[in-house]
Amino acid sequence: MRISEKNLLRMAAYARNGRVVVFDTETTGCTSYDEICQIAAAEYEHGALSRTFARYICPTCEMNPWAEAVHGLSMDFLSEHGLEPEEAMRQFFEFVGDDVLLVAHNATFDMRMVRQECRKFGLAFAPRGVETCDTLALSRRLRPDLPSHKLSYLIGALDIEGVNSHDALDDALACAGVFFSFVAETMAKQDACGTQGDFFGIMCAHETRHDKS
Repeated sequence: MRISEKNLLRMAAYARNGRVVVFDTETTGCTSYDEICQIAAAEYEHGALSRTFARYICPTCEMNPWAEAVHGLSMDFLSEHGLEPEEAMRQFFEFVGDDVLLVAHNATFDMRMVRQECRKFGLAFAPRGVETCDTLALSRRLRPDLPSHKLSYLIGALDIEGVNSHDALDDALACAGVFFSFVAETMAKQDACGTQGDFFGIMCAHETRHDKS
């Protein structure tokens, strides 16, 4: 869906001159019973990294063995180093703040886990002026020629510094590299009223609710 020139300029301003927060989660699994066990984010202002955020969370549910095999976070480690879910998520929401472009790779999953955490622990996440962007969808839209759109593949294909280590902060920083690479590529090739409008219109959606499934 195309957006108005006014909305396009607002989206472009986030990427070039506003606040962008790129985040990632590690979880105990993928079901409706699972929880976040690590959450991390990187904030960019005017296109430059300004600060980072990373918290381990002690989940109240069991860790799926396959999930631990991916990210290496054991219940023993999280019990020792993790915050209570309510406190960790409160700190994350404060970090995100208002008036921000919120970016993630496979954002549908990460946002679902955030909303799931909110429902489970009675939290509210209702920031003002938040736009979301999914770099997975972005890659599929802008580079359909690529054989894979996994974060690990894009790091190499786009010659980006970073690693897809399944540490949430590492992955957030790598995702940021993908996002800004695609923004730079698109802006270099298109003017504000051409494909760039289509780019932002399709890949950025205004978050009016944060409790939908």
